[in-house]
Amino acid sequence: MKRPLIIGYGNALREDDGIALRAAEIVESNLTPGVAHVMQCHQLTPELAAYVQRASLAIFLDAAADRKPGAVSVTPVSGREPSAWSHRLSPTQLLSLVDGAPPAYWITCGVAAVGWREGLTAQGEKSAAKMAAAALSLLPEHKPHGDVAAIHTMHPAPRP
Repeated sequence: MKRPLIIGYGNALREDDGIALRAAEIVESNLTPGVAHVMQCHQLTPELAAYVQRASLAIFLDAAADRKPGAVSVTPVSGREPSAWSHRLSPTQLLSLVDGAPPAYWITCGVAAVGWREGLTAQGEKSAAKMAAAALSLLPEHKPHGDVAAIHTMHPAPRP
């Protein structure tokens, strides 16, 4: 049986560039086991096409340096863009590798800082919770209980 796939990707060593990885953690912690497949990775690669092929829905979570910090955007994507064979792909390019790709969304959020350090800023933690809430709202199997953003921003990831 096909189930939704959520992929959070980014660099946890670059402060808020890791917000999508944290958002994926929050999504997974708010789901009943087995409802969706949640993954975290550094970047989208062609090897992920096999996971997308088996999904009923694909949700990509990513940080965006070109947006206002905390601004979340949910964009439907399809595989109608020519694929460039590379070790790094956009969600659209990844979907183009899949015959009969499932419905898909790209959730991005502006970052506050991308310095060379582990851990999210306070804004980054709030942004990750907002991204997670947006992803959860797209899952028909998920019935949210309360405000996901409020629950998870009370316990930010430790920052060195």
